[in-house]
Amino acid sequence: MTKPLTVLCVNGESDPAETGSFIEMHKRGVDITVITWPGTFNYDALIAAGVHTIPYVLKGKISRPCIRFIRDELKRKPYDILHMLDKRATMNGLWASRGMNVKLVAYRGIVGNLSYFDPQSWLYLLNPRIDRIICVCEAIRRNLLSLGVPGIRLRREVPVTIHKGHNPGWYQPPFENLKQFGIPDDAFVVACTARGVPRKGVPVLLDAIDKLPRGLNMHFLLAGTNMDSRLHQKLAAKNTYADNIHLHGFLKRMPWILPNCHIAVLPSLRREGLPRGIIEAMIGGAVPIVTNSGGSPELIEEGISGYIVPPGEAQPIADRMLQLYNDREQHGKMSKAAHDRIRNNFKVEDTAIKTIALYEEIIGPD
Repeated sequence: MTKPLTVLCVNGESDPAETGSFIEMHKRGVDITVITWPGTFNYDALIAAGVHTIPYVLKGKISRPCIRFIRDELKRKPYDILHMLDKRATMNGLWASRGMNVKLVAYRGIVGNLSYFDPQSWLYLLNPRIDRIICVCEAIRRNLLSLGVPGIRLRREVPVTIHKGHNPGWYQPPFENLKQFGIPDDAFVVACTARGVPRKGVPVLLDAIDKLPRGLNMHFLLAGTNMDSRLHQKLAAKNTYADNIHLHGFLKRMPWILPNCHIAVLPSLRREGLPRGIIEAMIGGAVPIVTNSGGSPELIEEGISGYIVPPGEAQPIADRMLQLYNDREQHGKMSKAAHDRIRNNFKVEDTAIKTIALYEEIIGPD
């Protein structure tokens, strides 16, 4: 490219991986502007890194003020790319960019819940105007290509897999002491970071805990939005390890809690993407146990940096937890391998490089 790429990124609250990729692209000469929520740590990080950042909260999937706001920015400057990173950004961005000479890039972070028979999907990711959809895992790309019927499908080049990259340096000591949750220093700790919705399979994990032999010095920290729901509290109260199960809502400091945990379990039943909680756990050295759902298996080398078990089955989760509890030498090796897996194979720099290459591909030669 003879001139810098000009890119407008629009999303809600940037997560660390998105923020890191924006900063990396800025460092590599991309003329990037980000519209995102103000008043957040990641917003402040963008400002500190010198990324042109516009504070704005998208309110509604199709909102005239949001459409007008994005369109005004697209008119202000000749952007090459409009990169839309969540549903509101995509649906409003599609309307805002009508009739404009800008390439459209969208984002997909979970498997499923799209259909050509759903009119809203045509206003979202199945809109034929979208040039590329960045999928955070290969499972999502394959799912998108499977949608529709002959003659009504995404073009094969539209969905592209680019894993979200991370940087262990984002999560530095001091780490959180687990005593604040009633967990003793000498306990072997299993964590689960997820939203407490049915597809995450939290009752399966609670069942797995109940299948463990009695009397183990194990504690279980389960945290996330709705994780402390009435259903989960009821199941935990009846569990053999009821006194050792700690249910909490969303904990913002979870990435600084996970380095003091030994195992991280994600018992998802379906529709998993590339789970951020497992990535953060692996960075902290917790050994992951995930189900064969969506992109979770893409994070792990089976038996080396973690374990993959069938969805919906409690006994395999219990077996793997007990195995790691009983063999601390094996746990230590896998802990290091889990950390190294993210450090070496899921770098934020690689995400930025691949994203820039994608931009250049769809723009084509000057």
